[in-house]
Amino acid sequence: MVVDDDEHFRVLARKMLEPAGFQVEEAESVADCLEHLRSGVFDAVIMDIVMPEHDGIEVLRDIKMSFPEIKIITVSGVDCCDMYLTVSAYLGADASLSKSSIASLCALLDVVLGG
Repeated sequence: MVVDDDEHFRVLARKMLEPAGFQVEEAESVADCLEHLRSGVFDAVIMDIVMPEHDGIEVLRDIKMSFPEIKIITVSGVDCCDMYLTVSAYLGADASLSKSSIASLCALLDVVLGG
């Protein structure tokens, strides 16, 4: 699942992941993400760490506690994204990626899923 309030990023991630064989669901908010997680089975969540309403750091902890088997890749495109991505690693993210390095998303997801 790709979770981001930026529709363009979600579409770009889908266009990269689906041809590589990944099934992709999209969520535009934390609430939408949690609803999807409760009603389906997911191997991984690719989540923007800075979003309106709830930040990704808050939901990262919740997902790891409620769905420990799901792998989480955090992404960020904000100016100080290194700080957010570093914090996300301490809170249990399996990997992190700057949005400027989106070309590496498929390879990173493969590694995280053990493929």
